[in-house]
Amino acid sequence: MRQRRASASNGILDKRVRLSHQTFLLAAMAVIGLWMVGSLAQEISLNQSLSRQSADLRDRNAALRATNDQYRKDIAAVSSGAAAEEEARKDGYARSDEKLYLIATPPPATPAPVAAKQKPASSSSGSPFDALRHMLLG
Repeated sequence: MRQRRASASNGILDKRVRLSHQTFLLAAMAVIGLWMVGSLAQEISLNQSLSRQSADLRDRNAALRATNDQYRKDIAAVSSGAAAEEEARKDGYARSDEKLYLIATPPPATPAPVAAKQKPASSSSGSPFDALRHMLLG
């Protein structure tokens, strides 16, 4: 005879766990539930990523719109001739019927020139002490 260990499960001795249709159905539902939770997490992640990219693209489009508006203003100014006049005025040109006033800072004041000291003319008829005094003080 074979020896068996005694085990009790809900009052029934030596009951083996049998795979039934309910067990298969429960396992299949658990797998489907895990798959749905994973898909939901993936969709949330994808949604956040796409929202971030969408916001970045909106910001870039706004910057491009502002740049295009500035270009349109520049094109309108160039086609009307106002830009050429503005550039000419920056370069110092004026119309012939206009009076031109230049406003500039005054030149810095220069100090008065210092008069050069004149050395007294040495006389060759002087004494040697006068020549020595002239060299020392001189």
